[in-house]
Amino acid sequence: MKLAKKWRDWYIESGKKYLFPLLLVCFAVIAYFLVCQMTKPESYNVKLFQVAEKTIRSPQTVEDTEKTKEERTKASDAVEDVYVYNRETGQNRVALIQSLFAYVNEVNAEAEENDTKNKEKAKKENKPDPAPTTTETKLKNLKDKLSSNVSEKITSNVSDEVFTTLIEAKNKDFNIMEDVVTTEVAKTMENKIRDENLNSAKIRARDDIELSAIPSYYKNVSKVLVSYAIVPNETYNEEQTDARRKEASQSVVPVKILQGQVIVQEGQIVDRETYRQLKMLHLLDQKMPVKQYAGFAIFIIALAAILFLYTKKQSQPKAKKMQTMLIFSSVYVVSLFMLLIILFLETQNISNIAFLFPAAFAPMILKILLNEKYAFLSVIFIAVTSLLTFQNDANSGITVFILLSGATSVVALRDYSRRSAIMFSGFMVGLINMIYVLLLLFINNSTLLQVSTLMAIGYAFLGGFGAFILGVGVIPLFETIFGLLTTSRLVELANPNHPLLKKILMKAPGTYHHSMMVANLAEACADKIGANSLLVRVGCFYHDIGKTLRPPYFVENQLQGINPHDRLTPEQSRDIILSHTKDGAEILKENHMPQPIIDIALQHHGTTLLKYFYFKAKENNPDVKEADYRYSGPKPQTKEIAIINISDSVEAAVRSSAEPTMAKITEIIDGIIKDRFLDGQFTECDITIKEIKIIRDTLIATLNGIYHQRIQYPDDKD
Repeated sequence: MKLAKKWRDWYIESGKKYLFPLLLVCFAVIAYFLVCQMTKPESYNVKLFQVAEKTIRSPQTVEDTEKTKEERTKASDAVEDVYVYNRETGQNRVALIQSLFAYVNEVNAEAEENDTKNKEKAKKENKPDPAPTTTETKLKNLKDKLSSNVSEKITSNVSDEVFTTLIEAKNKDFNIMEDVVTTEVAKTMENKIRDENLNSAKIRARDDIELSAIPSYYKNVSKVLVSYAIVPNETYNEEQTDARRKEASQSVVPVKILQGQVIVQEGQIVDRETYRQLKMLHLLDQKMPVKQYAGFAIFIIALAAILFLYTKKQSQPKAKKMQTMLIFSSVYVVSLFMLLIILFLETQNISNIAFLFPAAFAPMILKILLNEKYAFLSVIFIAVTSLLTFQNDANSGITVFILLSGATSVVALRDYSRRSAIMFSGFMVGLINMIYVLLLLFINNSTLLQVSTLMAIGYAFLGGFGAFILGVGVIPLFETIFGLLTTSRLVELANPNHPLLKKILMKAPGTYHHSMMVANLAEACADKIGANSLLVRVGCFYHDIGKTLRPPYFVENQLQGINPHDRLTPEQSRDIILSHTKDGAEILKENHMPQPIIDIALQHHGTTLLKYFYFKAKENNPDVKEADYRYSGPKPQTKEIAIINISDSVEAAVRSSAEPTMAKITEIIDGIIKDRFLDGQFTECDITIKEIKIIRDTLIATLNGIYHQRIQYPDDKD
């Protein structure tokens, strides 16, 4: 928005002479290319396996669905299988080996304890020492313990020879074997082991056993235990694998053929892939001769000529006419962009999407920014353009729909001083659009109860209502860029809670009251002569805001008869009084107020003479220059400012009059108007003598109603 304000300030001050025509030409060129883009059915005479006669580029950006599918398949296939590593598996295998060695110790310990008890019992009974527990018995006990206490069927997978060797091993060798085997299993199971690398993991473990400190006799047993204990600890997860492959497939960016991308170079052979792309882009079945381009150029020139001739007839300053054409052209170009978007959506095979086109957008904006006539003109322009755009479209009734919808928006939009009223108008246009679609469907004998028909009705409503929503959002941008002042903006500025109005009320209450009185007088005059009464009223609210910098130096703000000018020289007083117009304009500029309001603050005194201080200074210096005591101007440039010029002086003069009778009021008004005429204050605006006569009569009638004599009621003596 700040950039838009800077641009606006630049072209208002220095760019009108050349910028407006240049922009109009630019908009015409843009419109020409947009119309060509929307209507040209460009194609090429290309045969499969023949040499291309010219380089062919893509006219638009489209997704290559076949290539996208292929790339997604590749991405999915490239995803490796997901394996889940389970650390607990290794811990369980180590625990299994530890349990095996523990049970061997337990069996040997029990056997030794039983042998000792048997010996003691035989000794007491004077019997010979019994035979020690046999290895077979120990093996049976070990297998029983393993079978009952270990969930895994270790006895079926490990041979009896291994158990026997463990049972018969010496304590020292047994402990070395237990330590080395347990450590090796723990170390190996820390690595990720799958079915495919299980054998290599076992081989490495057996090699480590071979190089360990285990006695040679026990190495084979240790290798068997290690091989048995090592199992896969990483298992295939089908669910996660499928999820990752799906994610990889979805993450593939759709393959697109970009606008301007070379499909085939001149001299290249058109292979199947190139031919497929050309066919997908619809570049093989249509042609457009050069004369059609010339026809579209003439079409745009014709529209520009109509706009120029129509605007030329308007009673506006030249700069205002250029601005009007620029606003109209910019809105038309924006509508063309919207039409281009609709056409693109149609290429995506979205049924009846053309009814989504916001036909009410351009006329709605132009009625608010310009007037109703330009709004109807835009309806004609857009409808004719759509006729060219949809000339080969199956939905031939879209032009009729655009024409009806656009005209309806102009008629439906009556009150645009409030956003709520604008939105309600948009809602009504959306409903009427639905009726128009039904009408076209009846004419075309279309089936009503089907999805595409219901979608068309919904699109029509969204297009109508959405056009107003979009317009409400865009209008402030146009106001800022072109310095326009719409009715809704004026209503906002007239709000008593506006910060600047509060500033006037708080710092200069007398000026505030004076501004309200001037607003009432000027508005009544504007209504009588057909001027912009709302602009006049709002302009009066802010016209004296420059007085807030030095409120006590203006008579309406002086309290208890204290006049600061009594202590100043005429020159000092002159500088303070004359500066309030420039000060006010600067304050309004700093607050980004519309240019017409700034102009009112700057021009409402024109170049009138500050008579009181001029004659006071002349008493001291007869050679004082009259020009030094005149406002810097400029003179009123519009009839609205001329009305404020008269009303401002009249209100101040009548208020300061001791007895404002009707005769006195008439005398004051006639004197002020005569003085303004003789001083040439209205030579730069388009106000007429007849209008000034109406203003005079309106001021007399209005002020007489305010200051009429009251009936003297007798005192109540009862």
